[in-house]
Amino acid sequence: MRWLAYVILAYVAIALQIGLGPFLRYKGAQPNLVLLAAVFIALNAPRDAALLGCFCLGLLQDLLTQQPPGLFALSYGLTAMVAVSVHQVIYREHPLTHFSVALFGGLLTMTVLLIHGLIHPPAPKAVASDGATTLAAIRPSTGVEFLRAVYTAVLAPVVLGLLQRTRKAFAFQPQRRKVRPW
Repeated sequence: MRWLAYVILAYVAIALQIGLGPFLRYKGAQPNLVLLAAVFIALNAPRDAALLGCFCLGLLQDLLTQQPPGLFALSYGLTAMVAVSVHQVIYREHPLTHFSVALFGGLLTMTVLLIHGLIHPPAPKAVASDGATTLAAIRPSTGVEFLRAVYTAVLAPVVLGLLQRTRKAFAFQPQRRKVRPW
């Protein structure tokens, strides 16, 4: 895999997430475009490069969100583990594959974020000695997170279909299987 192309993809995905996210919002949920880039890497790259690439994409997204570091990295890494484990039984260029892997990744991300919200609930509103109050942390609801996962999955066939046309720029190598003599 060409890492320069990967860095450019990560930069563009994060920039589009920040720049277009508010304009693509539907009922409070915006699509997770970085997850779509992670799914593209997970479906096409060899196992080690896919796991590292998806984890780094999640880490970059963690740095740019208000979530604690590691939540998106964990969920994208787990998504890559599942996508890599089914490489042999799926057709990587089929729109239904794109939809199902993106939906699974979105639901997994939703689950990680909601479990974190249950373990570490947002702090209550604080009142200072001078009477000023601070707002409590805002966590999205389960419905908004579910809508985000479905919205991302609906966009997946189009976005991943376009990214599949750029596969040559990444120079993905098929994973070589080690033959063990018995």
